[in-house]
Amino acid sequence: MSHELLTFLLVGMALGTKLVTAPHPPWWGRMIRRFLVSTFPIAQHILFDLTVTELGNFTNSKGTLIVVNHKTDFDIILLGPTMYKAGGKAARRIAFVAAERMFLPGYISDYILHGPQWLRRLVYPANLSAILKAIRAYPIGYLHSRKLKAHLRTALEIIGDMPIGEVFSRPIEEIIPGATADTPISRILRFRNHEALDREWDFSVFTPTIRHKLRRQHMQETIEDLGRFAAVLNDGDPLYIAPEGGLETDGRFDEAKAGLVRLVKMARNAIILPVNITYDFMTTGRQRTFMTIGKEQCNVKNWSRSRLEQGVITSVERLGMITFSQLAAVGMRRLAEDGDLIHTVALKQEILREMLLLTDRGYYVDMHILDPKEFAKRWKRFIAYCVRNRMLQQIGAWIMCDTNTLFGPTSDGKVPPWTYAINEFNAIVNATEAGITETEQEGAVLSGI
Repeated sequence: MSHELLTFLLVGMALGTKLVTAPHPPWWGRMIRRFLVSTFPIAQHILFDLTVTELGNFTNSKGTLIVVNHKTDFDIILLGPTMYKAGGKAARRIAFVAAERMFLPGYISDYILHGPQWLRRLVYPANLSAILKAIRAYPIGYLHSRKLKAHLRTALEIIGDMPIGEVFSRPIEEIIPGATADTPISRILRFRNHEALDREWDFSVFTPTIRHKLRRQHMQETIEDLGRFAAVLNDGDPLYIAPEGGLETDGRFDEAKAGLVRLVKMARNAIILPVNITYDFMTTGRQRTFMTIGKEQCNVKNWSRSRLEQGVITSVERLGMITFSQLAAVGMRRLAEDGDLIHTVALKQEILREMLLLTDRGYYVDMHILDPKEFAKRWKRFIAYCVRNRMLQQIGAWIMCDTNTLFGPTSDGKVPPWTYAINEFNAIVNATEAGITETEQEGAVLSGI
């Protein structure tokens, strides 16, 4: 980052909360919020079997920054109504930090709908921006990269409808296959290029002059966005943020983006409330889902950047729930070391053994697994999920699996469910053990005194 841009950012951070006031939704936005809060629990009940733990930790203190891991796009359906109802009148003013992509045309077409091509083309121009802002959801983008459609929409505003060949520093075919250099930007922003437009690019893809203008404009918009969020906290309203900036792709909490640190520093007195959402996803039917509320973290404004980022990650991960899916994946990996043929009794015993050890150690564990009837139901749904997804075969009392297929990379490069569950388990264990060690060390010091 150049010295000029760094100075610009620091000055903007210093003045942000004075220049930007907290927006308030119009009357129709409040009506939409009430409607969503009343209908989201119906979706909760249909799709999930939700258990909320330590809800009393949400005291609805002024300026509460609710920091949540980001597993799926259903997170908000689970957390929003829960906080809305539990926190009283003030919590009903909760605002949300949302991904920039949700405010761009094509979001419904590219992400929500997976129907016929003609339907996706029809809804492609739809823009949810006004509705989202009316219900107090506001955008934030990555500082160093954006969706190509976001880049080009800003370029259209700043430099006009230039031929696309004069915009990029790289050959057009590498960025938008099938496009010609003389095509204007406005025509590039059409449905036919939706796959290319949905890719993430940094600013280096543009020519130096345009790159500088786009980066400067994006810096200014980011400062305004952060100032808006800080103003929400300064007004005493709660603010929801998923600091990873995107979905967890491998079961582990991604790094906390710099926006979290800047937001905390800009707010007068933010209080961080860590929340973890865990899905018991290797199942058929309704998913068992767990939301665990941590203890409030005060006086965080004076924390260093590294302490803020690592502290948030650790505090959220140690709230994770040990699920049947995780225990089964870990047990399967251990037993598969002796061969690809596993007896069902051995795997069941491994699940229960590991669960009891973790419970004694102080972890958050799904205690319903200890109920024989509940265990039998979970086991049946777990096996059905694995068979349906061709992850294993069951022959009588034996399970046949190919460990290379189970734990190896998939053809599309995504992390397989088994590896995802194990990564999730290991992240919870590492974070929880760090907390237990800290507590034991403090206890040793106190006993010595």
